[in-house]
Amino acid sequence: MRLFNTFLLTGLVVVSTNATTLKEVIDATLNNNENLKALEIQNNSLQKSYESVQNTFNPTLNVGVNYLRLDGDMRAVQVGATTSAFAKFDANLYDGGKSSALKKQKEYEFESSKVATQTTKKATLLQVVTLFFQTKTLQENIKVYQEKALSLQAQYERVKTKYDIKMTTKDEVLKLKSEYESTRYLLEELAYQKEELMQNLSLLTSTPISSLQATTLPDLQDVMYEKSPTIKALEFSLKAQKEAKDVVASINYPQLKIEDSFNVYNYDDYDTKILKDLPDQQNQLMLTLSYNMFNTSSSHKIEALKLSRIASQQKLSFIERQEKITFELAKKKLITLRKKIESLQSAVEMGESVYEMVTVKYQNGIVDNITYLDALSKKVYNTALYKQALNDYEVAKANYYFSSGVDFKKVLESWK
Repeated sequence: MRLFNTFLLTGLVVVSTNATTLKEVIDATLNNNENLKALEIQNNSLQKSYESVQNTFNPTLNVGVNYLRLDGDMRAVQVGATTSAFAKFDANLYDGGKSSALKKQKEYEFESSKVATQTTKKATLLQVVTLFFQTKTLQENIKVYQEKALSLQAQYERVKTKYDIKMTTKDEVLKLKSEYESTRYLLEELAYQKEELMQNLSLLTSTPISSLQATTLPDLQDVMYEKSPTIKALEFSLKAQKEAKDVVASINYPQLKIEDSFNVYNYDDYDTKILKDLPDQQNQLMLTLSYNMFNTSSSHKIEALKLSRIASQQKLSFIERQEKITFELAKKKLITLRKKIESLQSAVEMGESVYEMVTVKYQNGIVDNITYLDALSKKVYNTALYKQALNDYEVAKANYYFSSGVDFKKVLESWK
């Protein structure tokens, strides 16, 4: 037991040194989290996709060389070998609005992805903050139960000494020892739970974390509900779906295309007396106007996109109502937790007072060990609940801030 006592005291010291602050955890998450990095890369990909359709005329310029040779039976008017170099330019003068709609679609998809990234960042940060304060709860409860174990050990050793000189019963010794062993087991379980949460934090931050520093979040005043990034992303997505429909519908409009080709020729192995007017160079300009009279797919695709957009509008309406309710509930939870903390604070003070009185009476033999253990358990239980409520309150603050729709960067600035 003396060895375990040393372990308990060492644990209390380790928890208080080399602690990581909430600011450091948040910064590490924003800088190192692989999922957030992947989203940034995805956004860059969508940006490049948008930039690729910036020019709605889709102009192209191709250059090349051709070599043609005829062997075998040739007519006198045929050329044996022809070499030509060419440059060809083409552009869509009008494509039924397809390129313009495609450009807008890519733009809205890019904007939707950028805004949706903010939602993912908020969700990740909220997860990190929740893990942080859950771990703090375990960290503080470990201290509480370590102190309980030390108290039980002290009483056990006192009673054991009395038992050795036949001044008390074995039953009293065994009760204290049993409670002490149960507390040791509970400490092992709490240590595992803490390690599990620490590993999850380390995963999200890509940073090794061993202990956390005490932190409280500021109370933001006059927090008002705003549209969240989730809603803004859905609004951009709706616009992108409308443009996608216009891309498909463009097939039903006239198409006008221009092509211009310039060719330079060189000839070998031909009868120069017969073929005297072979061209050295030519330029060909062609305008093509076309109209799709009939197709079997565009109408169904347009209808499918219309239905998809209606579904997205319904989803947007639901999420808007859901977020407002979530924000109001988050505000009410803060009020509830404040009242809970006040109540538990009184319970902790009362438990401390009762425990001190019972301890004196127990040591003087006025009350039995059952009364002592009950007072100790109530004191520890109320203290653990109080510590948890304090940390739950910090998590509730984070939920309140993030559910408001306020830019998470502004929230973080107020925390640092």
